[in-house]
Amino acid sequence: MQIVYFFRKPQAQYHSIERVFNLIINSLPADMSPAIYKLKSGNKGLLSRLKALLEIVKNKGDYNHITGDIYYVAMVLPRKGLVVTYHDLESLVRSGGLRSKVLKWFWVTLPARRAQAVTVISEHTKKLVVDWSGIPENKIHVIPNPLPNGFTYHPKSILPNKPALLVIGTKYNKNLERIVEAVSGLSCRLIIAGRLSDLQKELLEKHHVEFENLVGATDDQIIDAYKRSDFLCFPSLFEGFGMPIIEAQAIGRPVITSNLGAMKEVAGGAALLVDPNSIADIKAGIVKLLEDNELRAILVEKGLENALKFDAKALAGKYAKVYENLTNEV
Repeated sequence: MQIVYFFRKPQAQYHSIERVFNLIINSLPADMSPAIYKLKSGNKGLLSRLKALLEIVKNKGDYNHITGDIYYVAMVLPRKGLVVTYHDLESLVRSGGLRSKVLKWFWVTLPARRAQAVTVISEHTKKLVVDWSGIPENKIHVIPNPLPNGFTYHPKSILPNKPALLVIGTKYNKNLERIVEAVSGLSCRLIIAGRLSDLQKELLEKHHVEFENLVGATDDQIIDAYKRSDFLCFPSLFEGFGMPIIEAQAIGRPVITSNLGAMKEVAGGAALLVDPNSIADIKAGIVKLLEDNELRAILVEKGLENALKFDAKALAGKYAKVYENLTNEV
């Protein structure tokens, strides 16, 4: 069986979908024959998208998989053998007006109805697809994102005098501002991955928070940051998945994350959950992890077990079953 994987036009700043499916494709069973097609058009504008549709028609196979972001191309692919994968739909959740309605139709409703099978990365995303498309739940397969390579157990049992809290991301939803206020006055420091704004720098200085800032870090530098940290502080306001949670768990670090959406699901009962909108609750969670040695040990043990669920080979096997079932449906 050959499956044609359609990827969006390559852009340097966007690569998460490509990373996920490269891991899956490289882990497929030997009897699966993957072919990758990366669009040369289609990233913006009507003309660009029309060109993308022509590319799709010329390069389609018997089995086609839209890996993400370019969902509108489903309209020119046959239903038989078509799989569509949905990742992060949070931007559509938070947008409104006519543009949002149009995007929901061409990115979710139409492609989901047209596809023979739909995969999503979480139960949270599954609910959104069902609500917006009206397709039956049994048409949707929940297959989470795989753990990237290089994230292996690196024990760190002794808590230093000034523990390091790892913060991944500086965008609005990453909730850095509340984290800074939460750690104010505590004996700890932050390792922040992501470019800081001037306002964020001023806030860190105002609250006398010691920090290290990693900008444009390589994969190896990010893995090293996990190893050097004492736990992950990830009380994000919203996420389509929450990859840092399982990355930290695989390294062997306790995790603080949000008590809502996909994060609670991905954490798998192996993280300390807090209300991301409450500075007091975030602070209480940080203090609890700083003071409770037993809790940290329990979270590390449970986290290592949870991270095993995100093995690329096992998840590739789930995709293989989806493809195999396509041949059995009328």
